[in-house]
Formats: sequence, structure tokens, C-alpha cells
Amino acid sequence: MIDNSKTLLAALTVYRGSINLVTACNDAFTELSGLTSSVIRNSNLADKLILDKNDHNGNLDTLFDDAMHSEEGIVTNAKIFNQFHYTVGAKLHCVYEGCDIFSLYFSASENKSVDPITRLPNGWALISRINYLLENSRIALKNMVLLILEADNFSAINFRYDYVVGDQFLSLLGQRLQSLVKSFGFVIRFSNAKYAILIEDHENLPELILKRRIELICQNLCFELAKPIVISDELAINKSFSIGVSAPGYEYHSYHAMQIAAETVKQKAKKYSINNYFIATPEPTEDYLRHKLIIEALPKAMSRGVIDIHYQPQYDMKTQTLVGLEALSRWTDQSLGVIRPDIFINIIEEIGLHFEFDLWVFEKVCKQLTLWQRQNIHAPRVAINVSFKTMEMSTFIERIKQILVATGCPTHFLELEVTETASINNTKMLSDNMLQVKALGMHIAVDDFGTGYSSLSLIRTFHNSIDKLKLDRSLVDKVCHTELDKNFIKHIIELGRILDVRVLAEGVETVQQLELLVELNCDYAQGYYFSKALPLTEVIDLIKHDAEVV
Repeated sequence: MIDNSKTLLAALTVYRGSINLVTACNDAFTELSGLTSSVIRNSNLADKLILDKNDHNGNLDTLFDDAMHSEEGIVTNAKIFNQFHYTVGAKLHCVYEGCDIFSLYFSASENKSVDPITRLPNGWALISRINYLLENSRIALKNMVLLILEADNFSAINFRYDYVVGDQFLSLLGQRLQSLVKSFGFVIRFSNAKYAILIEDHENLPELILKRRIELICQNLCFELAKPIVISDELAINKSFSIGVSAPGYEYHSYHAMQIAAETVKQKAKKYSINNYFIATPEPTEDYLRHKLIIEALPKAMSRGVIDIHYQPQYDMKTQTLVGLEALSRWTDQSLGVIRPDIFINIIEEIGLHFEFDLWVFEKVCKQLTLWQRQNIHAPRVAINVSFKTMEMSTFIERIKQILVATGCPTHFLELEVTETASINNTKMLSDNMLQVKALGMHIAVDDFGTGYSSLSLIRTFHNSIDKLKLDRSLVDKVCHTELDKNFIKHIIELGRILDVRVLAEGVETVQQLELLVELNCDYAQGYYFSKALPLTEVIDLIKHDAEVV
């Protein structure tokens, strides 16, 4: 009997199409495919191996016949199905040993279905597994439930300890997840500290029973993940985890729809900073797919410049003269149609693209202001929305300086609007950056003021850097309703006087609102009473007209 156990190459011993009963495969083959002798023995080789269609007509019998008549054997291209049902490309050397026995030696390319850090299957393996189940068994997507699990603020581990510790954490986390769901779940690692667990309902349970089972699994995960990951005797790391779950028993029409459903509710869980989970409710898959398509289209939209900048005028309350413009992003996609700003801005925050997007808008506005100068168009100061998360980045000042140098834009034309409801992680860096923004000659405004729990704390901390408070439109909308609403805005305006900052009212839509705000000594206003956000050609006409009136 042929013994290939000592061969360094992955090897199978085959008896004319069936895996040999005695020596099914060597250790190298198991490492390559993840399939052990006990699993592969007595299997049909055609279920595990695919030949290139251009070689031997893709037929194993033809390969064996050709190998029988070749002293050196036959080399061909092939693909092996591994334990995840993912195909691994390989060079196959088939050698005839006599008595209808063949040795197959495999020199494989990189196995892209395995995560190099945790050695867990990855997203490719997950998709292959799902496709296999859909094509080769009676299980449908409604019998699969996808859990997406992520360690909150994982980057802090790399920052505090180093990447070696971070990789150890990821590996140990993967091992813990496998031990928790080994008997009923398929664990994969997506990226960073994001993992997925595929649960297959082969019993075809009623929806309510399946949902209850999933809830128990999630509760157990939250309990077990509350225990620290022990890196060494000196170091144990505690992290909170956010879990999102696709709707149990719901018939998603594609894997991507199921994934997006789980991702969407995972974002809800992340808001709590504790081990928490949310289960998606059955909703039209079109909403999830649209969300996914927007994510995929965003980088291209930025690189191709198809997101437009519109400008909403800002006016002096008393004189009603133009004093500023707010740059607002507007996106109409060829396939997706009009995408509301609140939708794609939230997605930008969700996928961590806020830094690049904010700088992209900043650069676009700087280029436009410089062009207006060359064209002798006397534009007022332009306000640009910037997330606090962006402004607290360590490279923020360096990046905007590069843009200012490249565009030649005078800084006194620029105002950065930051939203006070955004979470702040690095107060020291944010404070330093705001002071540097001021030193560069730009203004800073606090957007949506009066709606966040941290309003007073924020302006108390940063009042030396702030030039303007922008009253949120939800407050302005109610200013004429009751005496309480009127007094609330009155006190904010008085606070602005104490801090020596100007106050701008957003969302002014009626003459009654305007007159009352003038009475309360509000400085500036913007809203539909004056004008909606205007595309470039219309705002140029507005600037020129205002210059003529003045």
C-alpha cells in the first residue's frame, strides 16, 4: 500500500474515484483542506475535487486514464472544496501507482477563506457555507440566523498595549466564541474585532421558538463575554460587546440582506457601552439593500465628485443682509436616486468615513472660495460642518493646513460648525485643535445647540474657542407656541451675550418666528423664510444681487 503520510505535499491515495479505505489523506492535506481522514474516507472524489474544464475535459476518469499511460504522471489545475465548502485553487499531480490506485499531490495557492490571525474561517468561508447549504440541502435562508458581534472600541487595545496584544485578544476571543457555540454555530471573523456566528435551523422550528432560542444564545453570549480575556498573568482585558441578529424565521432573499439587517441592529446595541444585543424585525429587504448600496457607492461618489455642495444663506436679523453661507452636501445617485443628507451622513459616521468625508467637503469649499476670489465674486464667510470626532483626530490640523496651502484659500472666509451632541473621546486633543483652528484665522460655531445633554458643559469647556451658537431648528419651530418656549430661547440668547458669542437661529420659516427672534435680540438666522440651500449657479446670482443691493 502506498504511504504518503511522510510527504510534505498535501496528498490523497485514491482507488479509482473513491478515497482509499486505508490511507485517505496525509496531515498536509488536512492542513490544506481542513478535512481529516475520518471525514473524507469513503467520500466521492468528485464531491471534493474540481478539475479545470480546459484540462481532461474536467473529467476525473479521463485524468486517471491519462495518468495510467504516463510514467511521470499528469499535472493539471484543480480546485479543492475545504471544510467550509470554499474552493482552494491548487496544482494537482496525479501519479498512477498500479492496481487502480492513484496518488494525488497538491501544491495549493493561498487559502483565502481562513483568517491569518485567529485561524477562523472568514467572510469568504461564510458565503461559501451559505451558498453550499442553499444549493445542496433543504435549508433555506429563513432557517439561518446571522449574529454579528463586535468588541466596542477595540482600537484602544492596540493603542494602549500594542498590536501583538491586540492580536492575542482577537485569537483568544475567537477561541471563546468557538467553545460557546461549537455544537450549534459556525464562527467566523470578519475584520478587526468583528465576528459572525451562523446558526442553522435544520429542525425547521416555528418562528417564535426559534426566536426564543436565539435570545437565550445572545443572553449567554452577553454573560460569558462579560468575563475578561486573559492575555497573561499580569494582563486581563474587559471589553463590552455589541451584538446584532438577523430576524429569525424571516425569508431574506439574499445573504447580503440578512447581513445588513444584523449590522443595522448591531449599531443600536453599540450605543449602550455594555454587553447588549438587538434582534432585527422583519422588514422589506429593499431597505437593507439600499443601505448596503449606499455604503458601497459612497467612496466612488466622493472620488468622482458627484456629491454636490449647496449653500444656504445666513442673514443678519435686523438688516436682513447676507452675512454667511452654510455648505450642505447633496447627493443624487444615478441608480439610487436622491439620497437624503441625514441618511448618508449617518452612514458616513457608521462606517467611520467621517474624517475623510469632512476633509473632502472642506477642500471642495476651499477650492470654490478661491475660485470666487479669482472671479471677483465677493462671497461671505462659509460654514462647513465638521464632526467632533473629526476635529479631535491627531492629524486634523496637519490635514487642513495641507488643504489651505494647496488651495490658497484665505482662512477668514471659513467657519467650522461642530455638532455639540457628538460624543467626545479626547477632550485634550479637541481643545488643542480648536485653539489651532482659531489661530489659523477660522471661526468656530456650535451646531444644533440646545438639544444635547452636554450643551452647557461643552460651551463651558470650549467657550474661548467658540464664535457662534446655532439654535436648533426644533427650538425655533416652537418659539411662537408657548411662553416657556419663548423664554427658553431668550435665555440661550442671553447666555450668548455672557459668553460674547453670536447666536444664529436655524429653520426660520415664518414671519412670526422672525419678528419674535428679532424682539429677543437674536443675531442671525437661516431657513426657508429666507431661502433653501441653493445649488452653485443660484448662490452665485444671490451673492451678486446682494452686492448690488448693498
